[in-house]
Amino acid sequence: MKSKFILFGFFLFTFLSFKFPEDHSFHSKFGLEWVYFVGHLQSESGEEFGYELSFFRLSVGEKNGISKLEIFPVHFAISSVKDKKHKSFETRQRSIGNLAGYSTQRIYSGEYLFEILNEKKFHIAANPKFSKEGLDLILESKGSPLPHGKNGISIKSPKNPSIFSHYYSYPRLESRGTLIFLNKTYKISTGESWMDHEWSQEFNSNPSIVSGDTSWDWLCLSSDDGSDFVSFNFRSSKLSDSESTGIFRNRFGGIERYEKLGELTMNAIESGNWKSQKSGITYPLHWKIVFPKGFWIVRPMFNEQEFDGMESTGNVYWEGMVKAEGEIDGKKRTAKGYLELKGYVNSSKWWKL
Repeated sequence: MKSKFILFGFFLFTFLSFKFPEDHSFHSKFGLEWVYFVGHLQSESGEEFGYELSFFRLSVGEKNGISKLEIFPVHFAISSVKDKKHKSFETRQRSIGNLAGYSTQRIYSGEYLFEILNEKKFHIAANPKFSKEGLDLILESKGSPLPHGKNGISIKSPKNPSIFSHYYSYPRLESRGTLIFLNKTYKISTGESWMDHEWSQEFNSNPSIVSGDTSWDWLCLSSDDGSDFVSFNFRSSKLSDSESTGIFRNRFGGIERYEKLGELTMNAIESGNWKSQKSGITYPLHWKIVFPKGFWIVRPMFNEQEFDGMESTGNVYWEGMVKAEGEIDGKKRTAKGYLELKGYVNSSKWWKL
């Protein structure tokens, strides 16, 4: 029998372990955490852009449940569909000298800021030094967060349930503000952002979802019918087969979770492989996802959207705008979203200094 939970309106929050807006910020008792924004934006003049803004918190060392050292990397990227150009930036700050930190109202690191205005409204800003790019957006939702797993506990490996995270998404955040690309400022008139927030790895815990051997393929899609979808391939080592899971929420709030092996398949289409000229890594950029409600064929908006984060988190990955065509309940649908491909080259643990 399919793993299914139908949750609506008020009852959604009744069964969750999250408390908002407090849980939008970082959690000091955990060793690894990230708050992550991606989005499709359109300027008043009609240009289409995508962006990624990811805030990380890494704890190094621990005594009596308190971190000895906290590190706050940030990844930021802008993609221009018209120009087929991708610009990326990174930083890694510590709380020493008030260069980075967090409270219940905000997370900041260097020139990057995430403000929690209330449960459903946020402000994000990115102004990397010595660059011609930047971002300043107000994000607001008329909907609800999307919890992953039972009570927000997302098991990454059905074969090894000890690999998990606390995880929720916030799809369809209405996005307005300004974007700077190649030293030109654009007013963002319409757009939708997707927020992901995960925290895991309590102190001294093992195994970790981000060890040097783990890898994954993550996809988020917002469909033209108002539904939202996430699929996730997880591999615990270079020799492991992918374990695929996913979640679907229809426009009325009904949720289906696909947590058993075989319920959902996420397979790369070999003809869509692309090799980066910068890193030499080959990424599978075309995918077919089949799940009980239907299927998606996913393709990138353009290929060159690789992120080199070696100076901040120690890894290189592909993170970019995608579009999809498929069917839900027998009806043709289209969708937009983001795809992340991590672990296609060996990398160090994120917390290695």
